[in-house]
Amino acid sequence: MALNRELSDLFHSLSALMELRGENVFKVIAFQKVSRILRELNIDLKKCIEEGKLCEIEGIGKGSQQIIEEYVETGKSSVFEEIAASVPKGLVPLMSIEGLGPKTINLLWKERGITSLDELIKAIDNESLKTLKGIGPKKIDTIKKGIEQYKANLEGGGDGGVRRVGILPAMREAIPLLERVRTIPGIVGAEIAGSLRRKRETIADVDIVAAVKDPADGMKISEIFTQLPGVIQTVVTGPSKTSVKIANGMQVDLRLVPAENFGAALLYFTGSKEHNVKIRGLAQKKGMTLNEWGLYKLDQSEKAAKEIAKAPPIKPVASKTEEDVYEALGLVYIEPELREGFNEVDLAREKKLPVLIEQSDIRGDLHTHTTESDGTASIEEMAAAAKEMGYEVLAVTDHSKALAMTNGLSVERLLKHIENIHRISDKLKGITLLAGSEVDILADGRMDYDDDVLKELDIVIASPHMSLKQDAKKATDRMLRAIDNPYVNVIGHPTGRLINSREGLPLEMDKVIERAAKTGTALEINASYPRLDLNDTKARHAIEAGCVLSINTDSHSTPEFQNMRWGIGVARRAGATKKHVINCWSLKDLQAFIAKKRPK
Repeated sequence: MALNRELSDLFHSLSALMELRGENVFKVIAFQKVSRILRELNIDLKKCIEEGKLCEIEGIGKGSQQIIEEYVETGKSSVFEEIAASVPKGLVPLMSIEGLGPKTINLLWKERGITSLDELIKAIDNESLKTLKGIGPKKIDTIKKGIEQYKANLEGGGDGGVRRVGILPAMREAIPLLERVRTIPGIVGAEIAGSLRRKRETIADVDIVAAVKDPADGMKISEIFTQLPGVIQTVVTGPSKTSVKIANGMQVDLRLVPAENFGAALLYFTGSKEHNVKIRGLAQKKGMTLNEWGLYKLDQSEKAAKEIAKAPPIKPVASKTEEDVYEALGLVYIEPELREGFNEVDLAREKKLPVLIEQSDIRGDLHTHTTESDGTASIEEMAAAAKEMGYEVLAVTDHSKALAMTNGLSVERLLKHIENIHRISDKLKGITLLAGSEVDILADGRMDYDDDVLKELDIVIASPHMSLKQDAKKATDRMLRAIDNPYVNVIGHPTGRLINSREGLPLEMDKVIERAAKTGTALEINASYPRLDLNDTKARHAIEAGCVLSINTDSHSTPEFQNMRWGIGVARRAGATKKHVINCWSLKDLQAFIAKKRPK
C-alpha cells in the first residue's frame, strides 16, 4: 500500500537523521523497527486510525503513533521537519560510504564543518583530517577506499552517472510496470529480460520484451507506454524500442517484436553478452545465424547476414519460444540464471545441466528471529508463517549477548528460550522447531557463548557483525577459528557485506571454503536484502569445492519469509541443486549433518 510505504520511508529517514545527530541508539533502533513493520503491514492504516486501532499494532509506540496520525492527517511530519532542518542534506548520502558511520560523519560535521561528499574529498586532499582526534591514517585510507567503492557503484562515476540499483528495489519497480505493459491494447505477451531476469544482484536498467499482435501498432503502443504511471521522462520513442526513466532514476527499455519472433527476442535481450556470443558461435558452426528475430539458415555470405540483421525476410528455423531456439541448436533449455558465458552451453549440449534449486525444494528456514531479540513476531507466529510456506522445520535463532542493540540474549535468557522453543515445538503438528542462536563471531574468532552453552542448542549459526574492517589475514583467521568450533553448523552472511553500501570482510575465500568443506560446516546464502551474502560467485566456488550451503531469510518478521526467493536466485546463479543446500534435506538428514560435527 502506498501510504504504508511512504510512512515506512519516513521512519527510515528519521532513524538515519537521528543517527547522524548522535541521538540515543535505542531510539534509532525503535524507528528502524517501526519502518520495517510499516513496510510489511498489509492493512489500511487510514482506516486503522479512524477505528482507533493504531495502538493495537505491536511494535508501534505512542510517539510513533503521533507521527503516523499527523502524517495521515496533514501529509507531513513536524518531527521529521524539525530533525531534517537540523542536519545538512549532504550528510545523509555519506552514510552509504564504507568507513563512514554516523559517529564519524557527526564528528566530521561538528569538528570540520564537512556537509557533503565534495567537502569530504577536499578535506582528505588538503590533509585537514589528519589533526582530527580519532581519524588516523588507517581510518582515512578506509574512507578513501569507501569513496572509490561508492563512485564505482555509479556507472561512469560522479553525480552524472546512473547508480546500479539492487535487485529487490529494481524488481519492486519493474513488476508493477510489467503488469501495466501487459494491459496495453495490442500487446499479447511481455516479460522482463536483461540482467534482472538473470537475477543479477545489481541492475543498471530494466529491459522488457513485448510481443505485439500487429507490428504496425508499435508507435501507438510506445506512446501509451510513455504515459504509464511511474514514468517521469521519455528518453527515446519508436515503433520497436522506447526508453523511459522511472521515479527511482532507472531507465526502462521496451522492445516490441512480432509474436512469432518473441522467443528469439527474449533470448537475445536476456543475455548475457557472453552467453549470446557462445550460442551465436554455435549457430554459425551449424550454418545458421542467430539474432533478435530468430535462428536462420544462412549461406556464409556477408551480404545475406546483413540483410537478415535488418529485418526477418525469410522464415526462421526457430523463433517463437526460447525452447525452440535452444532445441534447434542441439541444446537443452538453459535457465536464465545460468546464462553468464561460463560452461552452460557445453553442459546443455551434453545434457548435463544441473537441475537448479526451486522454492518447492526448500523444507525449512534455519535463520530467523523473534521478539525475544529484535524480531517483531512471537515463536508461535513465526512457526505458523513457516507452516504456510510449506516448511517442515524452522530454526529459531535469536541474537547472542554481544549485540546489545538487538536485545541479544544473556546465557540465562537463552537457556529459558531453548526450553520454551522445545515446549512450543512439542505442541505443534506438521513442523519441528529447532532451538538455535545466531551467535556473534567475536573479533578474534571466539564465539559469543562458551562451548558448554553452545552444546545446549540444536543448531548454531555463527555470524560476523562487528569489526568488519579487519585486514584479510585477521578476517580469515577469525573465520577459520569459528568454522573449527565443533558446535558451529552454519556461517551466517560470511562477509557481512551490504550491497551498494558495505564491502564486508576481505576473506581469503579459498581457505574459508576449504575449511568449511573439511569440517562439515555450511556457508549461508543470506536471502535478506541488501545482504545476499554469500554472493553467486563465492557460492559457485563453494559448490565446486564440495562445501554445502544453507539458504536462509534471516527473517525478523513473518512477511520476510518471502525473501527466500532472492536467496534462491543467488543459488541458481551458482548452479546449486537441492543436494547442495542443507535446508532442502529431510529433518533426519539435517540432524545427522549437525551431529556429525559435534564431539562424540
